Amino acid sequence: MKDWLRNVFSIRTKRRLPPVGRAPKVGAYLVSGDMKMHVTRPVSRDLWDWMVLSGWRNVPVANDRRQMRDLPEDTFSKLLESVPAERDALLARIMRSAKQSESA
Repeated sequence: MKDWLRNVFSIRTKRRLPPVGRAPKVGAYLVSGDMKMHVTRPVSRDLWDWMVLSGWRNVPVANDRRQMRDLPEDTFSKLLESVPAERDALLARIMRSAKQSESA
């Protein structure tokens, strides 16, 4: 009922980014917008700082029911191995291809 009222009266508020937590452990998931990435290797401090500034956060709950697109399994490894100056371009390419492959 509350959900319906919020829709009728257009009183939805956009959620803020959750607070930054500790670096995720191997096996955790990170989210940014509607994208989800699986952490497959230990996170370096440098990579975690960059990811936080790019809007990535730990999934806050164990059973997350939100509809998200999974990025390819090797995405995290590629970001970890990339040169810091090239991470933005690499992530943009990966996200663009993930969006195109879902719409196709």
